[in-house]
Amino acid sequence: MISVCDTGPKILSPIDIFDILEFGLDIEIRTIFNLREAGDVDALLLGNLKTIVVDQNDFLSDRAQNRLRFSIAHEIGHYVLHSDVFSKIQYASLEEWIDFFDRIPDDQYTWIEQHAYEFAGRLLVPREKLVEKLNEAVLLLESSGFNTWDSSGESAREYIAHAIARYFEVSEQVIDKRLLRENLWPPSK
Repeated sequence: MISVCDTGPKILSPIDIFDILEFGLDIEIRTIFNLREAGDVDALLLGNLKTIVVDQNDFLSDRAQNRLRFSIAHEIGHYVLHSDVFSKIQYASLEEWIDFFDRIPDDQYTWIEQHAYEFAGRLLVPREKLVEKLNEAVLLLESSGFNTWDSSGESAREYIAHAIARYFEVSEQVIDKRLLRENLWPPSK
């Protein structure tokens, strides 16, 4: 089992990303039609650092809510980590935004995006809660007689990631990456 000291404030999950935007950061959500088709993006932080634009279809779709929550957390990551870069980007249209990002060297673009992805994963899936939910899932599986974590390959991790993802209202991939990045897999005895 993995143990974590409970010294900080209680973390409520799933994280209410919309409350963070509105009350914590004073950032508004603006929807536009076909953002994904036009720019191959789910969301984007405008240079004014006060607006995140999202695809209207995703915003209105119950099926897209987990992805939308992660996309917004990703843009908050840009706000927190890269506001110096984004505040210099002044564009009047989606086309200008796409053009600006197309001109960024691939290695720099990859770095800034990975930075924001990591931020989003940690914001939506706090380590303490992830450890708690992992321990619960491990106990449940072990009580059913399952105990071959090392030899079970990815299937056991995928099964657990699926169960945990529902709690955090994120995709299984987010949980899977967090389990690996936090060195929580395979579970230790």
